[in-house]
Amino acid sequence: MAKRFQNRSFQAVGVMVLIVIGALIILSSYTIVGPGQRGIVVFLGDVEEDNVLPEGFHLVIPPMARQVVPIDVRTRKLEMIVDAASRDMQSMTVTGVLNYHLNPEQVGLLYQQVGLDYENIIVVPALHEAIKAATATYRVEDVLAQRAVLKQSIHDSLAERLAETYITVDQFSFANVEFSAEYNQAIERKQVAEQAARQKEYELQSAERDIEISIAHAEADKEAAIKAAEGRAQARQIEAQAEAEALQLIAAQLRNNPELIQYEWAAKLSPGVNTVLLPSNQGIILDANSLVDGSTRSTQASRPQD
Repeated sequence: MAKRFQNRSFQAVGVMVLIVIGALIILSSYTIVGPGQRGIVVFLGDVEEDNVLPEGFHLVIPPMARQVVPIDVRTRKLEMIVDAASRDMQSMTVTGVLNYHLNPEQVGLLYQQVGLDYENIIVVPALHEAIKAATATYRVEDVLAQRAVLKQSIHDSLAERLAETYITVDQFSFANVEFSAEYNQAIERKQVAEQAARQKEYELQSAERDIEISIAHAEADKEAAIKAAEGRAQARQIEAQAEAEALQLIAAQLRNNPELIQYEWAAKLSPGVNTVLLPSNQGIILDANSLVDGSTRSTQASRPQD
């Protein structure tokens, strides 16, 4: 009786063990691939590169032989400081920022060929080399002036190289570019010299404008003086012409009327003056005072008595 009970107990325990093992096997057959991830299926150490699990809940059979390795396919950011040099051998420090992601359909091949440490094995060396190679093709003064072109050159170089290892480049950008202390001092001296040259040029232009203004004023004064002189000359010419015409008229009148001189002379005498007409061929000299006195007496004699 006791032996039969013992056998039944062993059977019950065996069933329970089988149930537990079955449950563990069933549970281990399911896997969950998280958001932004892909599941790489490895069967007995062999990567099934074509069997990449998307996000979600999946049944993996046989569970003990197959392993699912999760890998992130979201965009990653890699920031790197690189000591580079320009074409004219000027040293600089470039801080580059690379955004990239894994090709979701080809993560199996990436895992098989590179593994999970792909960033240190592939991306970091590629970014380092691309920055140094691109900056070496530009002169130091063109690095900032041609920054957009240089940035695109590095982006294209990385995109071509990383595509071979199933990595997609989203964006490359410069976070910072620093030049050597010697170059910065040279730039500062150049800027000071350029500023001084611009100041000298401004002063020269200002002086030239002052000279032009002075010349313009002098020309204006000269023109004004010439105009004034021409005006005075024209006035004198007109005045002389008028006097000449007047003299010509007087001369014509005298030629036609010789007695006109005597008439004018007599007309200019004071009122009441007795005038004596003498022949022109007599050399008689009369005292003008006597004529005036005689005229006065004659006037008084002829005045009526009150």
